[in-house]
Amino acid sequence: MVEPIRRRWLRGVGVVSLLAFGGLSGCAMVPRGQFEESRRLTQTLRTENARLKDEVVVLRTQNRDYADRAVDDLRRLTARDEAIERLEQSVQGYQDDRDRLAAAYRRLAVSLGRTSQDSSVEATSASRADSPDRGTAGNTDLRRGPDPEPPDIKQDGDADDTSPRPQLGESDP
Repeated sequence: MVEPIRRRWLRGVGVVSLLAFGGLSGCAMVPRGQFEESRRLTQTLRTENARLKDEVVVLRTQNRDYADRAVDDLRRLTARDEAIERLEQSVQGYQDDRDRLAAAYRRLAVSLGRTSQDSSVEATSASRADSPDRGTAGNTDLRRGPDPEPPDIKQDGDADDTSPRPQLGESDP
């Protein structure tokens, strides 16, 4: 029984010594210059790999900053668009009120039998006609006074039709 244990032990020592000798002789077979070159190449690749990892971290941070900035810009633009829309609606409401009041004034003036209308109402109508939102041309120089009345507007006592007729530069509703 002692003999089989010894054989196993010798076989194990032989395998280990064979592997050790094979490993040492393998390094001895590679020329020293080629070994140094591969070591330098490995070091260069590790350095390049580390530099690229650092660059990836920087680019990810920059990308995250750009994404945050884009979200903030979108929020600001959305808020600005909403504010512009509210202001446009408010201006449109004021213009509608002004037009309604000017029409009521003209109806009142016609019902009272006045032949000429107040120049401030005409100037207001002319400035409304000049606004780019309306798309109509009117009196562009308010210092000249109102545009002349069209010839088909009834004068003095011809007030059988109480609906106001459009002035120059105004469009029909």
